[in-house]
Amino acid sequence: MIEIENIVASTFVRDGEWHDEIGSTNDRALILAADPLIKLPYLIGTNRQVAGRGRGTNRWWSGEGTIVFSVLLEMSQLGLNQIRWPLFSLVTGLSVAETLETFLPYSSIGIKWPNDVCLAGRKVCGILIEQPERPQGRLVAGLGWNANTSFATAPEEISAIAISMREESGQTYIEEDLVRCFLQRWEFNLATLAAGSFDLVSRWSRLCSLRDRRIRIVTEDGTMTGICRGIADDGALLIEDAGGPHRHYAGTVRIVE
Repeated sequence: MIEIENIVASTFVRDGEWHDEIGSTNDRALILAADPLIKLPYLIGTNRQVAGRGRGTNRWWSGEGTIVFSVLLEMSQLGLNQIRWPLFSLVTGLSVAETLETFLPYSSIGIKWPNDVCLAGRKVCGILIEQPERPQGRLVAGLGWNANTSFATAPEEISAIAISMREESGQTYIEEDLVRCFLQRWEFNLATLAAGSFDLVSRWSRLCSLRDRRIRIVTEDGTMTGICRGIADDGALLIEDAGGPHRHYAGTVRIVE
């Protein structure tokens, strides 16, 4: 159990709640977003999530040892106007990856656009960003983080592509330490982004697991295959084919072997 009081005392989170079990921390955050008196940023976490969601129609599987939490934020408090919101998702994933580097300095850590975080080539953290219907100006960032997770009982399609920090290192991690470290780094990175001094392109390129690889992206407009050239300064994924580089702002990406 993570103690909310400890998180509030050491990070930019102002209040929160931690559940033994909940359907979805993001769903709970979306409900709480309508409360005009709620103290933000607000953290919702759980020891067991039974109805987690991923991007699109995907479901998020979380076993014992997975850290599942969502943070409800007021973007104006962060100094981020709406034109910078697409970068918020990328900076969140980058902050997870940089936190992992603190705990696993000798492991292979990468980011798969837009914000999946990989460890030793497999997924260690998924992120879902959602916007409440009301009020305007708030976002929810949900994270499913495989810290001490065992995939012994996971569906085969999950265990084939996922990994936990404990599986990689053989060590057990204190979950509160991980959450605290991430929130502190995330706050710093978001403040730097708001100040206009965050070098997203170079920091992302260092950890990009797609760069210079042949990938396929599926969007509402169709499918494209080409070589990933990293990201642009507005967060777009750059894919180069015979027609030159193209920018993509949404879509599902797969590596073409």
